[in-house]
Amino acid sequence: MRVATVDGLVTLFYDGSKQLYNGELEDEWITKWRQYDRNYQGWEDWDLSDECKQYWRERQSWQQIIIEEGVTVIPDGTFLICRNIKRVIFADTVVRIKEHAFYGCIQLISLKLPIRLEVIGQGAFNACDLSSVFIPPSCRDIYYSAFALNRNLEICHVPQQTRIGDEMVFGTKLIEESQFEIDQWGHYHHQIREVNHWLKNINRNEKYSLHRACSSFQPLKEVIHTIIQLKGIGDFKTQNEIDTTPSQYLKENPYCDLKEIDIIRDYVMKMMGENE
Repeated sequence: MRVATVDGLVTLFYDGSKQLYNGELEDEWITKWRQYDRNYQGWEDWDLSDECKQYWRERQSWQQIIIEEGVTVIPDGTFLICRNIKRVIFADTVVRIKEHAFYGCIQLISLKLPIRLEVIGQGAFNACDLSSVFIPPSCRDIYYSAFALNRNLEICHVPQQTRIGDEMVFGTKLIEESQFEIDQWGHYHHQIREVNHWLKNINRNEKYSLHRACSSFQPLKEVIHTIIQLKGIGDFKTQNEIDTTPSQYLKENPYCDLKEIDIIRDYVMKMMGENE
């Protein structure tokens, strides 16, 4: 494993050769964190062992994680509470992301999941800052609260064949602004089956094919070109009866405020090699 600066971010190239998570040191730090009313400030002055301080200091230095080719599994808690990670890019060899692997990465906003991914463990991306998630068709299972407490999450695409664990998205904008009843913490205990069905169907409508292609885990410019040729780029500009555009979710999910220009800039223009 090595660390370098890439795109202005301190980047860890993870090859799986070293166990990054240390449960004893993590528990030592969390015990003090609780004593200080869950305040992260001034932790360098806490009564921690030198080993724990170095462990925590190193984990908080990482801003980007690139999982290298050949890695197949991300072990439990590997990047737990690495609070400054903003972007994670997986090699397509990864098939399993285990329990709490990226739990508490509160600045994580960009995620490229591997196209061969099969399992996402319990709480794997709980309490991150993702606004969109696209699960690859290869994924068989997503476990409890895998993407919960991503407060800004409003776009989530889950394949029909994927098994969804309980409360995968509780505490997210997607569920809080839906028609489902939730408690004060954003849980939907009594509607799990209905919510899981809804998650698998909110963007299946043909109207959203361009949006779906642009938002995919690995958008292909050939696919985008084909759809634009069939539908015309005017689909991005045509207003409809509820004053949204065909590039947005409509009846299935009328709560998304993602602007069409953001889709064009972030996906279409990049995939076509145009300037932003």
